[in-house]
Amino acid sequence: MKKQVRKLVSLSLVAGSLIMVSCGDSKKENAEAEAVSHTEMEHEMHEEKEEVATAVDAEFSDAKVKQAFTQYISLKDALVGTDAAAAKEAAKQLEGTLSENNAEISKIAGNIATTEDVNKQREMFSKLTAKLEPVFKGAISSGKIYKQFCPMAFEGKGDSWYSTSEEIRNPYFGDKMLKCGRVEETIM
Repeated sequence: MKKQVRKLVSLSLVAGSLIMVSCGDSKKENAEAEAVSHTEMEHEMHEEKEEVATAVDAEFSDAKVKQAFTQYISLKDALVGTDAAAAKEAAKQLEGTLSENNAEISKIAGNIATTEDVNKQREMFSKLTAKLEPVFKGAISSGKIYKQFCPMAFEGKGDSWYSTSEEIRNPYFGDKMLKCGRVEETIM
């Protein structure tokens, strides 16, 4: 009887040890997988920034509009990366570009440049996008840009932005919902 109890206790200890070790490995594997996933996402976002910086496929009939579009894309990318400081800088540049011909739009960009709260920047970016739509559409002479839409932005009201790529990079949610959205229109 004592032998059976010892054997049962020994087997229980071995089984318990195996479970603890395997659970510990599982937690470690999960943490490693999350770290790899986060690193891959950062790398993907970095590649997207480099791609945008080097390749704006669209041409505009007005040099100032082209400059404004490039700065707008920099602002969008900063919001995708949830980088309030970079968004401030891009908005400040956009404000300067638009100051002569588009005072109302320039003011919105200036408001983005004065806040460090990325959520407020995103709200103002929405207004900026709406005001820039006729400017971009009216000046594109060749190539294409993409109007994209996220139905979940702003508590389910949804909102749009412009991109140089069909691939979705959501400025309203950043890495929380990086690929949430769809191409709503291709502007040529």
